[in-house]
Amino acid sequence: MANNIFERAFTGNQAKILANLMKFESLDFHIWGKLAKFNTPGGRPVTKNLQPSVSDAVVVIQNELQRAMGDTIKVPMHRLLDNLPTVGKTQLAGHEEEPKINHAVVPIDLVRHAESPQDGIMSTQTTKEYQLIKNTKPALLRHYAMNEEYLGCTYAMYNGFSYNILQSSRFSGHATITAISHPHIFIAGYGKVGYGVADYPGTAAYETEVGTRINGIGVSHIFDTDFLRGLKAHRNIQRIAPVITKEGNPLRLVFAHPYQIATLEADDLFNTSAAKIWAQESKRDNPMLMGAKYIWNNFAIYETDTAVWPVSVSGGDPVWGVSSPTKMSDYTGYSTYNTFAGFVLGAGALFKALGRAIEFKQRMADYDEIIGIAYRSVEGYARGDYWNDDDATRGQYLVNDGSALFVTYAPAPAM
Repeated sequence: MANNIFERAFTGNQAKILANLMKFESLDFHIWGKLAKFNTPGGRPVTKNLQPSVSDAVVVIQNELQRAMGDTIKVPMHRLLDNLPTVGKTQLAGHEEEPKINHAVVPIDLVRHAESPQDGIMSTQTTKEYQLIKNTKPALLRHYAMNEEYLGCTYAMYNGFSYNILQSSRFSGHATITAISHPHIFIAGYGKVGYGVADYPGTAAYETEVGTRINGIGVSHIFDTDFLRGLKAHRNIQRIAPVITKEGNPLRLVFAHPYQIATLEADDLFNTSAAKIWAQESKRDNPMLMGAKYIWNNFAIYETDTAVWPVSVSGGDPVWGVSSPTKMSDYTGYSTYNTFAGFVLGAGALFKALGRAIEFKQRMADYDEIIGIAYRSVEGYARGDYWNDDDATRGQYLVNDGSALFVTYAPAPAM
């Protein structure tokens, strides 16, 4: 090329980089964070007699391991007394019922990620106006937000524990800290996935039964008013602790994928209701309901394409989310799927334990030529499953009163 300074292609005629206008790629709206509260000494809600009480948050955060040693928290639950009472002159002595205690297990492990903003001093010289070192922490925080959404909360809701726990060698081969499908799964066109002696939650037989029922979903088994009416009436849904509005109406939270919302909005009965108006009215006095798109039949319905994933079946077992993800963006690569698994949520749906809150670390190498900046956190998420590890068959008296999962046919809406 001729060395013509007046030509646009001349290498010296480069655009000015406006470093103060550095933009970040759009971050998806993450819905889980608005539902979290702390439940620790010094931060937990207390009753009037100052006794600790369990938080009514959907995501309950436990901080005990920030002060104490250990890599696991056990949250106890006293099961309901079930024996019939004695009456009249029947002697009570010798007929006392022993307490039965279940536990929700919340493990913690390291999760971290890093960016390299300087690969030699000349890399900084040639990218000076991008201010990469300055912008690394904001970029890492955005990555941490995606980790919390996809690999923390949502991953644990589908699999029982967060990604960093189930992928960690620390818990590899653990007898009970392993991927387990939700104990309350409702399949459109079928009902609740049942279980018996051989296939309680936590067994291979249960996973196979879930896969079989998902395979039975047809094109007519959609998320609509008929499905919501049937879902609401089930005993396990009724046991989920609701949000109480100012008017005294109980509402359970529903997370649904946009594809599922599309089938609901195509329902003529739904369209004649005042679902959107009720949502606008109710969230004025209920901060937890902010973001609800509709309220219908005592369900507060949220639309989210980050918290709700597709489901498929491989080898007879369910696969929650896209198959074989290798990067964060894979978790929103759902365009080829037509079956999705939403949630019904109440208090105590998820637990998060913290050993160390997020912190940043810097690595300097080769006489400060190489700079890397990382975040790290010691944490773990677990679904609110209270297991009976001390009586009967494990899973036979499993208690989960915080959530349920529902699976419907939901194709991509026609353009």
